[in-house]
Amino acid sequence: MRAACANGSMTGVGVENMDLLRALPDGERAELVALWAEWHAHVEDDWTAEEFRRDLDYLRAELLLAASGVARGLGVDPMAAERGAQLALLGDQYVVGSSHRIWELADAELSAGRIPDPAVLAAFRRTTAAAPLPGLRRTHFAAVAAEPAVRALMQRWPGPVLNSGEPWAEQALEEAAVLGEPWLRLLAHSAPATASAPSATWRRTAVALIGEIGPDAVRAAVPRWFASAALARTAPLAGHPHLPFDVNTCFDAYNSHVLRGLAWTLSLLPTGPDVVDSLVGLVEMSLEEWSGDAPRAPHVAEAGIVALALTGDSTARAELETLRGRVSHKGSLLRIDKALGGTWSLVGR
Repeated sequence: MRAACANGSMTGVGVENMDLLRALPDGERAELVALWAEWHAHVEDDWTAEEFRRDLDYLRAELLLAASGVARGLGVDPMAAERGAQLALLGDQYVVGSSHRIWELADAELSAGRIPDPAVLAAFRRTTAAAPLPGLRRTHFAAVAAEPAVRALMQRWPGPVLNSGEPWAEQALEEAAVLGEPWLRLLAHSAPATASAPSATWRRTAVALIGEIGPDAVRAAVPRWFASAALARTAPLAGHPHLPFDVNTCFDAYNSHVLRGLAWTLSLLPTGPDVVDSLVGLVEMSLEEWSGDAPRAPHVAEAGIVALALTGDSTARAELETLRGRVSHKGSLLRIDKALGGTWSLVGR
């Protein structure tokens, strides 16, 4: 524990020390976990806490993490309730900070056969999805997202294909549950966070999904979801002083990449006024300045602009020219200029 407190919250006891602890005989591991659980419960009464030169909450957090790691696979877990309570505090957070490698608690829960609440998963998802976005790239939230262990955890954490809390996402999940599994795969086919336009592989998968579901059904559902995207969250999130925007007026960072993918999907349908109008509405909605002078979701707007270009439709081009005269966001203007210049209009065609 001295090493844990000296190393810092992002390192803790360290990988080598934890490997040594887990290599102890099961009986000794169980005894150690029991001792740490007792200490955790009565840390205020223990004078030895002073030697670690950390406040009591810091020491308690490291005790919980270390005990959770050592107890892995033992079949005894005296700190399960404390771990669940700590994770539950993340349920209303937009992103997860770097407080004491808290992802290890989620990993311990999954290893014990318990799945944390979807709201906790949503916070981790937003953290990894939001890290590349402006305003978060150089924060400690980005440091959490960059952790290989966090990305590995996301791969094994089951949950719904969309985060709840946004009306459009909840509507899409409800409809997909009724309409069938191909719709869930359509929602899961999100746009890669770093891609500015759909790749040939991405388009082939989307075209196959459209064929399986039916073009008419897709063109009826997706614009309906887009129309709900600007509605207020059904589950408000807590703000954070280190976030330069209002977390309740921007899109959920994880769900936003699904919106981007759905925009690209519309561009693969037979074109028509309904498709063009829906994409224009998504662009305008995403560029609304809802948090200070920052638009709600420029990366979603830019996906809509690319989708308009990919339709190859003359009406879509006219709408892009109109947007060119009204949009002030520099990144979106660059996308519009590329679209009008034909940069994307021939992609994949």
